[in-house]
Amino acid sequence: MKIKFLSILAIAATLFASCSSDDDNDKAPGAGTSYVINYGGFSGAKSSISIYDNENDVLTNGHYEAVNNVSIVSNVQYAYNHDGNIYMMGNNTDQVFWVDEVTFKQTENGITDDIIKPRYCVAEGNYLYVSCWGGNVWDDITLSYIAKVNLDTKKVEKKIALEGGPEGLAIVDGKLYAALNYKKSIAVMDLDTEDFTYIETQAVSSYFIKDNKDNLYASQISSYSSPSTEIGLAYINTTTDEYKLYKLDGVSSSYVNIMSANGDFSKLYVMTSAYDASYNLTGAISVFDTATKSFEAENVVAGVSGINGVGFYDNKLCAFVSPSTTANGKFVTYSTDGTLIKEYETGISPLMLLEVK
Repeated sequence: MKIKFLSILAIAATLFASCSSDDDNDKAPGAGTSYVINYGGFSGAKSSISIYDNENDVLTNGHYEAVNNVSIVSNVQYAYNHDGNIYMMGNNTDQVFWVDEVTFKQTENGITDDIIKPRYCVAEGNYLYVSCWGGNVWDDITLSYIAKVNLDTKKVEKKIALEGGPEGLAIVDGKLYAALNYKKSIAVMDLDTEDFTYIETQAVSSYFIKDNKDNLYASQISSYSSPSTEIGLAYINTTTDEYKLYKLDGVSSSYVNIMSANGDFSKLYVMTSAYDASYNLTGAISVFDTATKSFEAENVVAGVSGINGVGFYDNKLCAFVSPSTTANGKFVTYSTDGTLIKEYETGISPLMLLEVK
């Protein structure tokens, strides 16, 4: 699965001065443009998109509204590039909707039938596989499923039952891997037969990242419903499906963007976080060396209040910061030695960066 944690940031102040005209809205973003996905609030405020122009070092908020003249009606859980579109997993209203990758225009209604609490997606050919919780999965783990979306008809062709709250997904060599958030295993589905096997794990999972040899790293987390002391990163050899755990105390239980790789995949940047007695979230970014399969002794970044995700872009380490669920957040960049470079104001609860290719 392609995981590029890149923010939706702004094209440049001069371009947005006239972005209300249809002609200008059709203009393609320049090279080095990325989008920041802002989740919004847990009640009330919905998602927004920021756009970042790397060449001019400008981030502009409200990009979806500027292009489409309406606001997003969902809280976007995850966004994904595929075949010229950006697909977004929206909650409350539950839907899968998409925009053109270049213009960011939405020209079709989203898919709502058979889409209940979508979490994540990955595509193979003409199908989009969407992990769905199906309802209050924390009360009934049998509710969840994988929605198989036909991208020609834009309809859910099949609901494939998968208990345990599938979250992150990855496709490798004809197999769909699903991180289960309410069951201590990773599900592996044969894309041809749609039959499942399972990799037993020592904790529940939320997120994958694929290395440059198509093997997987999976977060192993402790949750309220499935506590565990065996947490950190799991390495999965996708040829054998062999599993090995590399422990890291405090690895974040957030659902997306808790880890990102540098350009040559020699380093993984992994988010840790914890709540203090006043329920303030503070976190750090650890560094995992993929050659030695070990964590560095010191965090590269520490003491980040409200950390909500990490990314790596343009040889910079990125953090997404959410001070509250009602106030605008920050997109923060660091050098690879942890030196602060710059902070940008985003929408509410920024969570990921998505690169325009």
